[in-house]
Amino acid sequence: MKRIICVLAAALCLLPAFAQKKNVVLGKTSGNSGVSNQWVTKMKSGIMEGLTSTGRIDVVDGVTMKNLSTTASEAIIQLREAGAQYYMEATLETITTSTESTTDGKTNYKAKMEYSYQLYDLSTGSVLSNKKCAHYGSSRNGSDEAISDTFSLVSTDIVSMVNNIFRVNAEIKAVNETHPKKGIKSVYLGAGTADGVTKGDIFEIFKIMDVAGEKITEKIGEMKVVEVKSAGLSLCTVTKGGKELQDAMDDEIPIQVTSRPPKDILGGINDVLNGL
Repeated sequence: MKRIICVLAAALCLLPAFAQKKNVVLGKTSGNSGVSNQWVTKMKSGIMEGLTSTGRIDVVDGVTMKNLSTTASEAIIQLREAGAQYYMEATLETITTSTESTTDGKTNYKAKMEYSYQLYDLSTGSVLSNKKCAHYGSSRNGSDEAISDTFSLVSTDIVSMVNNIFRVNAEIKAVNETHPKKGIKSVYLGAGTADGVTKGDIFEIFKIMDVAGEKITEKIGEMKVVEVKSAGLSLCTVTKGGKELQDAMDDEIPIQVTSRPPKDILGGINDVLNGL
């Protein structure tokens, strides 16, 4: 057992060290009975793409970690002792297909895919996220093309999960621009590429208050990243609450800035349309 832990730890040591990046080991990915391995591989590829594209996660493919158990409870113990932070598994639940005739006399192939994933916090062994997702696809080029189409939003699912769970917390480093009536218009935020921050990211602004001896937070606004300046600095426009932010800073009230996931409007519409 000790040798196994050493091997796993050695693999984790190859990860680069960044400011707020977390390491996630993607372990067992499998399919239920009757599901082809090619589609399990496609699901896994989408998950890996989603994890890495956020810039907030260093991903280790469990396949490359010799002797890593395929049983979640055992893998959690192994990885915790090896110094990993998070562990993820995924299962391709079902794939169904159907056909329909189009108005031009041709055949439209349709497919539905369902998969689930679990993300574990290795420090506690608790499940941070346990979700089942369904996606639809269509093609006039056959069932395989329709099935392949169902995987197009897997990476989007995972990006949303990362943005929900692995929030970025940062400080306002400097005020860039103010308005006499609207208050603060733009600021420099102490988070950048090293934290996975990209242009368009939304951050919520909270003021921290001491009420009856307890610390409480109250949301007072939002800001949007307009330019990532460096590994640890971004220029943000205050889109809501500029006056409230100005008042809080003038009164020397502590400010907390936390990322939030963008609203996934197009993804939802796409699934609805594909399901028709």
